[in-house]
Amino acid sequence: MCIFEPNLILTEMNRFFNRIALVSLAITLICGQARAQFTTTYAKNASPGQQTGLYYSLPQTMLQLDFVIRETVSEKGPLSDYADIYFADEDYVDYQTKSYELLEVRMSSKAEPDPKATFFVNFVPVRGTKTCFDVLPNGIIKSVGSVGVKEEAPVNNVEGQEVYNEVHSAKLINDPGFMPLMTAGKTNSQLAKEVADRIAEIRKSKFYLISGDVEMASDPETFKNMYAKMEEEEQQYLSLFLGKHTSREVVQTLFVVPTREALTQTVAKFSDTEGLVTGANGFGTSIVVQTMPLNTTSIINAPSPSAVESMSYENKVMYRIPETANVKVTYGNQTLIEARQTINQLGVVVVAPVTNALLMFDTKTGQIINMKMQ
Repeated sequence: MCIFEPNLILTEMNRFFNRIALVSLAITLICGQARAQFTTTYAKNASPGQQTGLYYSLPQTMLQLDFVIRETVSEKGPLSDYADIYFADEDYVDYQTKSYELLEVRMSSKAEPDPKATFFVNFVPVRGTKTCFDVLPNGIIKSVGSVGVKEEAPVNNVEGQEVYNEVHSAKLINDPGFMPLMTAGKTNSQLAKEVADRIAEIRKSKFYLISGDVEMASDPETFKNMYAKMEEEEQQYLSLFLGKHTSREVVQTLFVVPTREALTQTVAKFSDTEGLVTGANGFGTSIVVQTMPLNTTSIINAPSPSAVESMSYENKVMYRIPETANVKVTYGNQTLIEARQTINQLGVVVVAPVTNALLMFDTKTGQIINMKMQ
């Protein structure tokens, strides 16, 4: 017969339960560490000097408006003082001026980091699965996920900010220039008389050509070439009296960032004497950009902006679902261009878990375009 001592039994039971408690505590710590590999907070709430981590941003939409403008410079001719004598019925340039004509507006968009959607990721050093963040050089997030999940090329492989060739073209139009003249020993009055006589001769020759008194005029191609040559020569001489007008097409670019607080913005003013002047205080007719959201994201129950800014999220990241809007650019009462655009910052910011997953982001909109579970 075996006899059990009560104190010995209690001691063994205490040891057994202590072991179970230690194992449970260890499992709890391990799980806790796995659940808190990183914490995402709004950028202004971070203390990067005291924490190990990185910043990342969601992209905002910046509209690029390219205004195609014809700039014309009118220059006074060196013999303009005699224009009233020889060409009283023709207009001439009395002083140098510039004039402008708005031809068209082209609209496109670019992605840039949104300062109102920038976050700080604080990493907690633990054993086990690690999390990898991949961001563009400008800080826009590309992907995030656990190490060991194979990264695949996203369906929409966007490289962040598209590179736009912002060439400001300048195309010259109707710039005949001055024909060199032998002026040695001649006064302006004598030179004016000589040039006026030459113009009269050219006009007489053009009349003979049109009236059919020139034999070669029977050949259409010859007639065309002869007339064009005489017309060019006449204009060159006339410019000495009447002046000349040199035109070129230039492209001026403005960048506009729509916000919910400023859906209508006066971005510039335009006049035929001053051209395009940025801002709302210039001279001329206002150029206004109107952004009208289509409320495509209104059905989404997203955290409020204040909640996003105040809360911390463990093992989660913020991404964006962009809004679609109708964007119209007007010049006074005239609509220059109207188009539908994706405006990221008018959309909503939502939360996505990262545990055992690889998330790929569209670096132009901030939306998740691919998710791979481990």
